[in-house]
Amino acid sequence: MESANTSPCPPKTSDSDARRRSDGSDACSEGSRRQSMTSSPVLRCRYSRCSRAVLATAQEAAAFKNCHNCSYTYCSRACRRAHWEKHRKTCLFSRIGSLCRQVIASAKEQKDTLMHLSKIARRGYLSQGVGAVKCFFPNPEAAESFLTHGLSHLGEITYVRWQDLLPSEMGPQLYSELVKMCKCYNPESKLILYVCVCVISETPAAGAVKWERQLVSRCAKMRLSKEEQSYESLETLILTSSPLIGDTFTVRELRTRCVDNLQGHLRIKGVSLKKQHPEIHRQLTAYVEDATVQLTTMTVFPKDSFTGKSFMCVIMLEVNQKSVKEVEGTRGSVRTIDVMRDVFGSV
Repeated sequence: MESANTSPCPPKTSDSDARRRSDGSDACSEGSRRQSMTSSPVLRCRYSRCSRAVLATAQEAAAFKNCHNCSYTYCSRACRRAHWEKHRKTCLFSRIGSLCRQVIASAKEQKDTLMHLSKIARRGYLSQGVGAVKCFFPNPEAAESFLTHGLSHLGEITYVRWQDLLPSEMGPQLYSELVKMCKCYNPESKLILYVCVCVISETPAAGAVKWERQLVSRCAKMRLSKEEQSYESLETLILTSSPLIGDTFTVRELRTRCVDNLQGHLRIKGVSLKKQHPEIHRQLTAYVEDATVQLTTMTVFPKDSFTGKSFMCVIMLEVNQKSVKEVEGTRGSVRTIDVMRDVFGSV
């Protein structure tokens, strides 16, 4: 027995020795196969009544089936279906998908949250066209906090044009559904809400365990808040500029003066983009520092600190007059200022 441990394949000496040692040789071969199975990546069916295990070669791996929501693997569709009733209770992505649907339901029911989302949807549509309101939570706990505490814990909100939606962020099926919603809804009475939650999950890999960041998303169409109609009467300030071209100044100098003038107009109303709208301020800073950066139309709803009234501010730098006229045509009381040809200085 000891010699078997030190020499897994003893040399053949005679027929009689071979016969005596045949059982030991078979045991060695079986031990080698077991060692190979444990030292190589193994795929195992997660259905407990099956538990089939195979080496994770490309051919074998192709035959296995994944859970639609997570990294659990099964040797067949039959095993996947048989295990689902039990697996669905613990499946991470299934639970996060359910959490997304709860967020959407709560957004519909909470009056202040719906009002906030409706405001974002309307200003986004008026300045950028049809699209979806995206609500991002950095982790499941953040989404659960919103369910408990409401609007004060709502995730990061942005308005996304349907052309800017990314299939890689949500998968082809949801992408197709979301784009279809964006093209068919009535922005005068409806909005599209797109909720996504970031999760960290284990992924199948050879050797060490690997973790990856993934997004679980759900979307829905809902009615605009009735109170949103009151925003139609808001004063609208459009801050714009024609394409910045000049022989005297560099692109950076032109953009610096443009952004300084823009912020000067807002300071007249007591609005500081850096303090009150830091994301807009970061985009404008990047626009100044990098000549390759192009700004999309941005809309904010600041409050005039002197009158106490909110107003709609649309920032449209380096755009043609046709685009400006289209936005002007959607609003009532509109004031449009070319920030490069005003009292703050011209080129």
